[in-house]
Amino acid sequence: MTAALSSPTRGRIEVICGCMFAGKTALLIERLSEARAAGRRVRAFKHSLDTRYDVTRLATHDGRTFEAIPAADADAILRSRGDAEVIGIDEAQFFGRGLVAACQALHEAGVRVVLAGIHNDAWGRPFPPFPQLEPLQASRDVLRAACRACGAPGEFSQRMAPVTDEFMVGGVGDYEPRCAACFEPLPEPPPAY
Repeated sequence: MTAALSSPTRGRIEVICGCMFAGKTALLIERLSEARAAGRRVRAFKHSLDTRYDVTRLATHDGRTFEAIPAADADAILRSRGDAEVIGIDEAQFFGRGLVAACQALHEAGVRVVLAGIHNDAWGRPFPPFPQLEPLQASRDVLRAACRACGAPGEFSQRMAPVTDEFMVGGVGDYEPRCAACFEPLPEPPPAY
């Protein structure tokens, strides 16, 4: 990392990633709440595809929430950022590669960006935008959950329900955390990113 990425005069990009049920959204909510308590102007975004628990709030599997703006793409985040000093983005994998340019623009504008999402897809491949954000990120927290098959630290999300659409939004019953040894990628062909 270069000093410029975390300089007080420039923004900062913080990545929280891991498998399903690892606590990514909970950590994102915690960081946004701490920033707000410190007097920072905070705005959160979630992808408009994620309507599982609440349309206008970040929501953890255990019920914690934080108000959020639904966004269909990364450009919508830039258009709706307002005067926020800290921006949280949940389900970053749904925004794809377009999120990289948006995060870079926010960074250049002096905004602290905290984003969370699943870093490996159901085929075990890295989800964009995570590999593309690596050169830009000031910090990266990789969270794991206990593998449901053996109990080892898991970093993959095993799809348990039939694939019904391209994005495969899901929750309890649709996915399980799995370690590398127990993970079984979905059959080919995977989607092109």
